[in-house]
Amino acid sequence: MATIRKCGWLIVIAVVALNPAVLLADTAEDERRKPPTRVTEKLSPHVYQQIEAAQAAMEAGDLDGAEAQMDALKADAGSLNDYERAQMHNFYAAIHYEQGRVDATIADYVAILKLEAPPEQIRTNSLFRLAQLYFVKEDYARSIRVLDEWMKWVDAVRPEAHMLMAQAHYQLDAYTPARAAVIAAMREARRRQQPLQENWLALLRAIYYEQDDYRSAVKVLVSLVSRWPGPSYYKQLSGMLGLLGQQKGQLYVMHGAYVAGMLESESELLNLARLYMAEDAPLAAIEVLERGMQSGVVAGDVANLQLLAQAMALAKDVDGQIPVLERAAEASGEALHYLYLGQAQMGQYRWAEAAASLRRALSIGGLDREGSVHMQLGTAYFNLERYGQALQAFKDASAHSDQAQQAEQWIGFVRQEIKRTEAIRDL
Repeated sequence: MATIRKCGWLIVIAVVALNPAVLLADTAEDERRKPPTRVTEKLSPHVYQQIEAAQAAMEAGDLDGAEAQMDALKADAGSLNDYERAQMHNFYAAIHYEQGRVDATIADYVAILKLEAPPEQIRTNSLFRLAQLYFVKEDYARSIRVLDEWMKWVDAVRPEAHMLMAQAHYQLDAYTPARAAVIAAMREARRRQQPLQENWLALLRAIYYEQDDYRSAVKVLVSLVSRWPGPSYYKQLSGMLGLLGQQKGQLYVMHGAYVAGMLESESELLNLARLYMAEDAPLAAIEVLERGMQSGVVAGDVANLQLLAQAMALAKDVDGQIPVLERAAEASGEALHYLYLGQAQMGQYRWAEAAASLRRALSIGGLDREGSVHMQLGTAYFNLERYGQALQAFKDASAHSDQAQQAEQWIGFVRQEIKRTEAIRDL
């Protein structure tokens, strides 16, 4: 099977299925230029009988027997005219191809083309079949040359032949002629009122991608999604829109794929959640992440829990955020995650819990702005009216230059508050 070799978006396209039925199909549907009038030739009785016997053997699945019949005919090749020789080589080609002998099949068609006056139909058919066989052997340059010669003998080339040409050029990285051949195939299909094929558009999309023509690739992918909606095309379209910086369009496409149940991997769900958050739709991101975690598709690891917590923060769902941050902090054991937890607890005026989380963060250490954390801890203690601990926290903060001035102000304020409470207690 002929497939696209370079497929950046993981598309594999069967452009020409080279099975015997297709390979040996008559090319009569191509509109040939009429050859000069000539005397109609026919097979002699002896040649006819040999070919008829070979045909019967082939139909019975006896390829060796069919070849033996043709070998007997070939022994008398000197007495055959070009018409009979052409028929002989043509039948040899059918046998050899069925035997899987591609090189021998090629030699059979070359022998036909070397005849001085082969029948025009056999000559034309042989050229096309030879082009297909060279393609099978990955001799793409020769396949193209033979196709070019074949096209001189027909007035209208069927779409499949244009696609063979397109695929051969694509394999040689000749993207401009490959694109022209695909477009020619599509135009001819419309002329014949034939439907466009999925693999034609998929190849055209691949060509545009290789040429960095992402806008044209998007147009083709829109057509693919509308005609043959499937996960790969949705994901490719989303990726292309991302390359173009069209984030909103990227989100719409991925949302459609998600609703249709086409997103199955963790990375796809995480990307969708991030797109929702970037486009100010945190509630949708929360739903995707929570459902993904419940189903087991999205791992409940520290990074994903942190992403969920961020979505909840954007949605101002602090009550939901705190349990998620607790899980992340316990799972990681890192100071930064305890700091995040403490900050969220402070936002809910849960001062005692916040103080515990901030103390844990400081005890683990390694924080970038430790002075700021001491300031936050002092604030938590102050709101708990634990002024002695608050005073110590602010003193610790004052040892850091970036917090010194503000910490000194708080130290003075806390001392006044201590005096005030002591005076009240003495009354």
